[in-house]
Amino acid sequence: MLLRRMMSKLGVGSAYVDLILNKQVYKPGDMIEGQLHIHGGTVEQKITKLDVDFVRKTLHDGKEEDTVIATIPVDGDFTIEPEQKKVLPFTYQIPENIAPSQPGISYRFITRLDIEDAVDILDFDYIQIVTK
Repeated sequence: MLLRRMMSKLGVGSAYVDLILNKQVYKPGDMIEGQLHIHGGTVEQKITKLDVDFVRKTLHDGKEEDTVIATIPVDGDFTIEPEQKKVLPFTYQIPENIAPSQPGISYRFITRLDIEDAVDILDFDYIQIVTK
């Protein structure tokens, strides 16, 4: 049991999260809906925070730059038991004045599961923004 606890602190056998969106293509102003699936690992773990960043990735002159457009807090301060499955709803409205996806501009959600005394778990989900 001690070995499993130590391994989970390093991310092996740790809880993980998966953002599942209803679709991947959106227009400015659309409401994004989906679910966050949290899966417990091999040991009980305390989750201190669960949030999702909406990020624009820009490629300019061979350099990548990430800009956080919004941070969406989802949940925090709960315990996930070994092998437990938890599903939370997710919604976010895309800003009306957002530039569409194009070469050099892409969008993604970065879901962050902040686990107390352990490696944080990240999930990446790309979406495409098209003109109206």
